[in-house]
Parts: sequence; C-alpha cells; structure tokens
Amino acid sequence: MNQTEPTNPLPEYTCKRVSKKVEITGKLDDPAWLSAKPIQLLDAITGNPGRFSTEVRVLYDDVFLYVGFKCEDTYVWGTVTERDGPIWNEECVEVFVNPANVAHQYYEINVSPKNIIFDSVILNNRTIEKPNETFIGLTEWNPEGLITATHVNGEVDFPGKATGWTAEFAIPLAALIGATNVPPQPGDEWRMNFYRIDSPKNEGREHYAWSQTGKAAFHLPWRFGTIKFE
Repeated sequence: MNQTEPTNPLPEYTCKRVSKKVEITGKLDDPAWLSAKPIQLLDAITGNPGRFSTEVRVLYDDVFLYVGFKCEDTYVWGTVTERDGPIWNEECVEVFVNPANVAHQYYEINVSPKNIIFDSVILNNRTIEKPNETFIGLTEWNPEGLITATHVNGEVDFPGKATGWTAEFAIPLAALIGATNVPPQPGDEWRMNFYRIDSPKNEGREHYAWSQTGKAAFHLPWRFGTIKFE
C-alpha cells in the first residue's frame, strides 16, 4: 500500500468541560459522554473508513482529561498481562498527548481490551524530513491517579463471539507536565492524536487514527491534531 505524507489539514476538536467527575466503568455509560462530540477514527494510511467503526469522545474537568473509545470488532482478544507489555502487537487503543506543544516530547497511554496499560513518556527525534529516526519510551512514567476500564460486548478471545469493546481513560492532568495551565483554561490548545490497532487474526494489523499519518506508524508528532479546551 502506498504510504506518503498526508496533505489534508490537521483536525481540530473542542473539548467540553464537565462539572462532575465522570464515572469510569469501561462502558461509556456516564451521561456526561453524551455532551462530547464523537470523533470517527479512519484508516491511518489512506484516511478512508476502516473495516470497523471506531469512535472517540473527549471531556475534561479540574482533575482529569477523559477519553472514551467505542470499537466495533468481531474478535476481541489479548495475551499480554503485564503493565507496559507490548499490547501494540495485539489489539489496543492509544492516546498521545502533547500538552506543551513541543516537537519532540509527549505522553503515550494505551489500553488493551483486557485493560492492560502501557504508559510512557516519549522522547522522539523524528521530523517530517526524517520520519524514520529513533524514539525512546520511558516506561518508568506511571501517572499517579490514572484510571482506566474496559468492557467487551460478547466473549473475549473467541473469533466471531463479540460485537465490539469500549475503553475509558481518566488521565490526571497534574501528571501531564508541560501544560501552560492545570487545569486547562478556556482557549488553551494541546496537540493530541488518537489511535486504534486491530489484529483480526493474530497476524497483520489494521491501524486507525484521528489525524491521518499516511503510514503504519503513529509516532509522527507533526501529524497530531489540536484539542481546544472550551
């Protein structure tokens, strides 16, 4: 498949503030989620709709940045059980957060359908001119107060026995060093991207993104979209 630098404009999203803590159950059943406009993730390479629908919603309050994913899927599975294990080789959803809007440092928080977390501070030497340079993930970063939960609609680890899964993140704002204001003030902007990796058969992977990357790679910070806080 042809993989080139996308030319489409970077997306923007207005993140609504909530006055009450969002209950993290993994099911996206807190009524607050209804106030958040849904984002549709598309094929990361082509920008076209993927085989499955993937929807993301984002909210915030004084303490947390909330992110919710709703993923269609007929085979929901995972074998990794350890914190910071390689869940990106299987199935997961991913949040990349750059509150300082700097080119080479941001945060990555991923969750598998079995609620296994990978979280890291990323130091990235890539540029648009050198997109294949190295990056480092500092997995010692485990943000205090992070809350995640997942729910599978159907059976896990059995092909054809599920219709999808959902995941919720409550990311503590105090752990995201580099933001101009904590909590964000109305009008503040952060660079972010949202991703999903789906592995339908233990082989090959499907890559979904909010902001198209043009290749089967996510660590391209110049392609992050912009979150505007309401």
